[in-house]
Amino acid sequence: MNHSTSCKRTNKRTKTCVTALVLSLLVSESPTLAFVSSPQHQSVKKTLTSTQLHHWANRLDRRFEEHCEVLRDQQPDIDMIMSPTQQATRRSILSIGVIGVTLTTLLSVLPANADFAPGGTLLDRTVSVTYGNSEASLSRAKDNSNVLFNQDNYYKFGAAAQWIEPGSTDFPKTMPFVPSQQRYEALKKYGGRVKIATDEVAKIGNADSATEIPEASDPVYQLRALGLLANAFLASENTGTTNELMLARWYINEVYLRIGDMRAALEKGDRSEAKLCHDYTKKAMNSYLSLMNRVITSKVGEPFGFV
Repeated sequence: MNHSTSCKRTNKRTKTCVTALVLSLLVSESPTLAFVSSPQHQSVKKTLTSTQLHHWANRLDRRFEEHCEVLRDQQPDIDMIMSPTQQATRRSILSIGVIGVTLTTLLSVLPANADFAPGGTLLDRTVSVTYGNSEASLSRAKDNSNVLFNQDNYYKFGAAAQWIEPGSTDFPKTMPFVPSQQRYEALKKYGGRVKIATDEVAKIGNADSATEIPEASDPVYQLRALGLLANAFLASENTGTTNELMLARWYINEVYLRIGDMRAALEKGDRSEAKLCHDYTKKAMNSYLSLMNRVITSKVGEPFGFV
């Protein structure tokens, strides 16, 4: 058995141990990590899921390969007289020790309101659907389970995004590079459907009752087409899912949620609230369109109009 194979087996065995270690540390009653069990840190303990647990185990697991090489270089004589199984056991123990110290250090500096974003990111604050934008929809589920596109800005960062003024290029600061041919073909395919979506958002602003507004999931809004255009405009095989794509999805999800909020307000007879919801729907839609327009160059096509 060569050294590479041995390290791979070490990593496989150690990963299970790491997951168990992370769990034991996060619910530890020991003095070192007693803060996790204290009342002011209950939010950390309560929001821990298996997804988040494996998220941290995977992040710590990335350093195992390098650690195997270090051990190999430092202990050549011991490796020569030990079987591969014994070597794996020794490395597993040492790796877990290093990871335990690292994780203990990481957790010890977290503030009392530390929390997990729906995607598993550990934050130094409480997760909130309105953090960063007080006008974001309160109907969004904390686990992001009631939106069209689950992996959006809130999913990753546990926060809302700021609005983008029509035509503004101030936010975000940069845009990912995507080949112009890819953008051209996407605009040709989905551009018409995006214009339909824009018209529908404008149209529902004149509704006097909930029956005049189709449900948010109705295909008339073409919201999934907005997501498909964003996929082609803001991500490629080289970039993968970018933060800008997650931002675009957040705006689409806000349109989706606010349509539901507007219907709910009209069902209660609250026209003032319904108008406010429509204003936020327009802000979300225009933010999305501004984001798309930033990558529509003269070679790609004509930019979108706003609501």
